[in-house]
Amino acid sequence: MSAWPGDSQPLIRLLGECRIGSAGRLVYRKGWALLAYLAIERPRVHRRSRIAAMLWPDLAHGAALTNLRQVLTDLNRAIVAAAGEGVLLIDRETVRLCPVASQGLFDIDLLEPTLPAGLHAREWLEEAGELLEGVSLEQCDEFNEWLPGARAWALQRLLKALERARDDAAARGNLEVAVNLARRQVLLDPWDEAQQRSLMRLYACRGEPETALDCYRILERGLEQELAVKPQMATRTLAMEIAQRHAHAAPLRGYGRTRPVHAADKALRA
Repeated sequence: MSAWPGDSQPLIRLLGECRIGSAGRLVYRKGWALLAYLAIERPRVHRRSRIAAMLWPDLAHGAALTNLRQVLTDLNRAIVAAAGEGVLLIDRETVRLCPVASQGLFDIDLLEPTLPAGLHAREWLEEAGELLEGVSLEQCDEFNEWLPGARAWALQRLLKALERARDDAAARGNLEVAVNLARRQVLLDPWDEAQQRSLMRLYACRGEPETALDCYRILERGLEQELAVKPQMATRTLAMEIAQRHAHAAPLRGYGRTRPVHAADKALRA
């Protein structure tokens, strides 16, 4: 099992911008689709004929297999350069990732809740995003039916990993890292108000109550525009508490007077 990402970076990234190694790129866009499919569907053995039909359904069988051979050659080149031999196992009939050699190389492998927290900030989590971000395959119905479920599976694991990393950073007093991780959570799942409240509390703890209230206002506006609902009572109550504490604390910080209550703050009480 690979070390937790606080101690090492994932060698192969599929969450957000895809890359292999420090700057590894693939020639073929469908190479990323294939790599994600093989990584999530480990340790299954996949027949090359079926993969070819999934990725090139509009081509004749022979042409689809030729395209697959080119994609596999490019993919294997990049993986061998970054991780060595024995990760991608290819023979005349089948292809798969070695369950042992490939374990811990991918960012999706480093989301396990059983991994130790580590001592360092998890910078890569701050950049992680949607599985195969920006990758779409036209006319590949079978793959496109598989992808939404895979993305949902990866997103839930990523959000849980971000939550654990955020709480660990906050417990260690590293509020900057905790805020960055919480912001990534909110960016990935903006309607999860529990995560919105966590971000607001972190900003308040960091001495940035106005930024915390800005988070509330953005959420309130987004919910109204997109879903025609108000924030949850717990979120509204937290925002009002932060606004009240900020107003009471202002004279003590040398502002000379209590901060005027502006319209946005009044709206918190609505």
